[in-house]
Amino acid sequence: EEDDAESRAKLKQRELQQRIKDRAERFKRQQERLENLNDQLKKIEDPQRHSIEQLRLEIHRVDKELSESRRDAATAKAKLEECTETVERKTDEKQSAGDQLYTMLLDSEEGRLGKLEEIEKRFAALRQGLK
Repeated sequence: EEDDAESRAKLKQRELQQRIKDRAERFKRQQERLENLNDQLKKIEDPQRHSIEQLRLEIHRVDKELSESRRDAATAKAKLEECTETVERKTDEKQSAGDQLYTMLLDSEEGRLGKLEEIEKRFAALRQGLK
């Protein structure tokens, strides 16, 4: 009976060791599969990560260029407004000078006409006096 009990105990011990060994092997296989899946996931994510980083860099570069372009546009707009004001002021000055010239020419012409009429009257009077 002791031998029988001992053999049953050894059998149970071997069965338990076999179950532990089986579970350990199953755990090891699952661990290897999990590591394999993690490796595959990294391989998939790495190019995506690289693409994402490239896009972030591109966005940063374009944002910097956009800021510079906006600053340039604001400077150009201010310069355009300044030049437009200068053109309008010079146009007004030219118009004013032209108006003054026209007035002076009219006054001069009227003065000449007046003198011409006066000379014609004197000439007519002289002619009358010579007859």
